[in-house]
Amino acid sequence: MAGPRVGVIGAGGVGVATASAIIIRGLASRVTIYSRNPDKGRGLALDFLHARPLLARIDIRGRGLDEIEEEDILIFTAGHHTTPGETRLDILKQNLVVMDDTVSAVEAGELPRIALVVTNPLDVMTEYLARRWADRTVSVMGSGTSLDTLRLTQRIAQECGVHPRSVHAWVVGEHGDSSVFLLDSATVGTLRLAEFASQRGVDLSPDRLDAIERDVRRAAYEVRDLKGSAVHGIGLTVSGLIHATAHETGALIPVSVRVGADVCASLPCVLGPEGPSTPLMPMMTEREQRDWEHTLEVLAEANQALPN
Repeated sequence: MAGPRVGVIGAGGVGVATASAIIIRGLASRVTIYSRNPDKGRGLALDFLHARPLLARIDIRGRGLDEIEEEDILIFTAGHHTTPGETRLDILKQNLVVMDDTVSAVEAGELPRIALVVTNPLDVMTEYLARRWADRTVSVMGSGTSLDTLRLTQRIAQECGVHPRSVHAWVVGEHGDSSVFLLDSATVGTLRLAEFASQRGVDLSPDRLDAIERDVRRAAYEVRDLKGSAVHGIGLTVSGLIHATAHETGALIPVSVRVGADVCASLPCVLGPEGPSTPLMPMMTEREQRDWEHTLEVLAEANQALPN
């Protein structure tokens, strides 16, 4: 299966998990791992190539940040993880330094067609890149709440005893503590979530839904506290975005894009070879609308740390 040329910047846990998922699924014609340490990038590529007979036809390379070539999709994963007690917004200043260095390296090489930001705090970093490349022909997006949405659909499916693909429930806004759970519009098959629960005798009372939301909201922190950082969920999620962009054109997925004046946050977008469409605004209850306005306020305040 032919695919795009994909570059992954960052050879840490998230970068390796992302490259692994793309390579193993055979989603790209070429994957290049760019690392601050060129030898590490080349070593990772060689590690994959040793199992080449088991892989799809794909060119796998490792390079330094001073060797960046034009990519169809360039994924930004470099940056620091949160530590116990920190939120994603707490690592803004240190990751802004990393992002600035990384983007400067890309500009010294060649710009991609699509830039996909994974570095946290994700929406702020996406806004940073959108501002910096405002006059460039690069489609900028962040992985946003795509993983949060997968976590929510998985949890609801588990509660309801159905396959996750039968659940349609969205998380929008910040990929962070102020994310917005659109549970009122959630459906299982053709039924609204509340109606499905009633017919099947599933306990989805307001208290139970609140507990599900809390668990999903804290999922990444739980993984971090157990093993150091969450990497495989986001790696697989990003591979899903690559698949949607290159092979499943037209998929509707919440990703981080410009949703207002100088603010990036997640809303459903149609993905395709040119990147995300104009975001679509879901119907929201009054409470969800207030939460949406709050998440934009949180991100606008965080964006004040960005350079003009």
